[in-house]
Amino acid sequence: MSPMTHALISYWHRLPDDSATARRGRLEQTCEQVHSGGGNPQDLVPFALADVDDAIVSAATSAYLDAAAASPGKRLAAIEDSVEWIRRGLALNRGAIFAAVLAGGGATACERLAALRLTLSDAEVATVCRLLPRKRGRATTRFLHRWLELLDGSSEDGLRRQHERLSAALVVDRCRAA
Repeated sequence: MSPMTHALISYWHRLPDDSATARRGRLEQTCEQVHSGGGNPQDLVPFALADVDDAIVSAATSAYLDAAAASPGKRLAAIEDSVEWIRRGLALNRGAIFAAVLAGGGATACERLAALRLTLSDAEVATVCRLLPRKRGRATTRFLHRWLELLDGSSEDGLRRQHERLSAALVVDRCRAA
């Protein structure tokens, strides 16, 4: 078994007994270690893939992307990793990963996420909408509008609900701007 498999199994074993507060504390420590150079960005992956808590998964994914920010090549690789977690269904909370990549990845992330937006469940879209940052870049806003356009006129119940959720998120944006 790979070291990552062991790390994920260990995380899943602790999950039922650890509170979200305890897991957030461990995530903060891991983020500090990675930021200071004493840890590996891969140490953040179990938090992103194996947790269910929106805040933990989103923060771990953001930290993973941030750890690669200094190098364009590493940044692209981190975005690709995160997108693969969603595409392959490796994460327990795909919506939180999607939101974190969308919020922090810019135009490149939007390009990579475009093919996945219609694969999300209604619950995952609700998570994305809940976690959208108050301040969004142009690429993210454009991405959301295009996503909404894809859902326009859909007759399927789940897609209509997704359209409503995205519309509401964008209406909130217009209200904040006014």
